Order: sequence, then structure tokens, then C-alpha cells
Amino acid sequence: MTPDPAPGDLDLGTIEELCAAATPGPWFVRNLDDEHAMNLVAVSTVEDTGRTERWPGFDHGELIAATLVQQPRYVDCADERWEENAAFIAMARDALPRLVAEVKRLRLLVEYGACPTAGATGTEFVIPLDEELLAFYREMVNVLVDCCGVSRAEAVARINATYGTGDGVWIMLHEMPEYWAYGAYYRADHRGRLPVGDPVADADVDFDTLTVRPAPPRESPFWTVEEGGGTAEG
Repeated sequence: MTPDPAPGDLDLGTIEELCAAATPGPWFVRNLDDEHAMNLVAVSTVEDTGRTERWPGFDHGELIAATLVQQPRYVDCADERWEENAAFIAMARDALPRLVAEVKRLRLLVEYGACPTAGATGTEFVIPLDEELLAFYREMVNVLVDCCGVSRAEAVARINATYGTGDGVWIMLHEMPEYWAYGAYYRADHRGRLPVGDPVADADVDFDTLTVRPAPPRESPFWTVEEGGGTAEG
């Protein structure tokens, strides 16, 4: 779960509720005329036609708000930013829910210590990788899927949580993918040993007695692949 907001923090839950309760978007700026042919600037659920319809030639049920109503003059801001204000209101209908989602994602990154690029690398991994490391990470995923029997979504999440939070990942190429993959799945045994993927070195490791690490929380940013999906090869 996300941390309770500190005093002064945005109340994301309330913002989400307000967004969900409002008329669905998208919203558009409409340039209309009132019955006296005076400009009327409104926010609408339908796009502007460019015809500057005059009341009653437009459907009032399509209007969300107005930033200029001249006759009678009861909506007319002093700085005359009628269209700018309407554009802001229309934009907020789409942008505000997305901003809330982004803030929640960033809070999760802070809470779980994920790489700041999580969700923005263009791959299933939260850390930027060159081609060689991307192939290596996908091999680690394949090890978890093939040898540990987890779903590809969970395998990616485990690799992200274990190896997606810091720099210097290039050093991982000095070991086999199994070495790192098992470290993301098992806890060390009573001797401090983990399997490394070498049949000879692992001969005296009793896999059945090893403790399995818990998977990262579902709400964490490490779950970047849907169940049944994934791009890792193999």
C-alpha cells in the first residue's frame, strides 16, 4: 500500500473520486453566441463546429461550464481570459487523472526503491539496459520460468525488484544468468549457500529445503508484464 500522505500532501484518493464523479471526457472548448448574438465561451462534451452557433441553435445538455456569458453578464472574468480558462478546464478533465496516476506511480517508486526510469525504459525492465544486458536479463527471466515454475510476469517482477534499483549491473555479466536468477528466488540455506546454475557446484544443494523469497507486492512498480504475456525470448 502507498504511504499515508503527509500533512500538505495531495489527497490523491479524493482527487480520483472527484475525477470519477465528473462528467466523462473528453471535454472541448466551444465558441458560441447567446440569444443576443454576444460571444459565449463554454466547455462542452462535443467538439467546436466552427459555426459559432447562436442560442437556441446548440444543445445546452452538451455544455459543462462557461467562462463567458455576456447576456445577462454573469460570467465574465476581469482579466478577459475566457478562452484560456476554458482551455484549462477542458485540459484538466484528461490531464488530472493521468497526473494522479503518475504521482501514485512515483510514490511507489520511492516506497519500493525502484529505479526512477521504471515504466519508461521501453522494455519490461525498470532499469535502462543495453542490448547485451537486456538479453542477459531476459535469460534470467527464462531461468525463473523454466527452472522455478513461476509465471513470466512474476519472473520479470522478481528480476526488477532485485536487480532494477541500482547502477553497476554490467558486473552481472561475470556470472551465469542462473546465478542471479536463483538469488532473486531463493534465500540462502543454513550454510549461506545459493544455487549458481552449475550442476557440479550445485550438487550438494537441496533445492527442496531452500526458502522461497516472497514475490514483490502486486501494487509495486516491478510488475510490468501482464499474466500470460511478456517479451522475453525462450
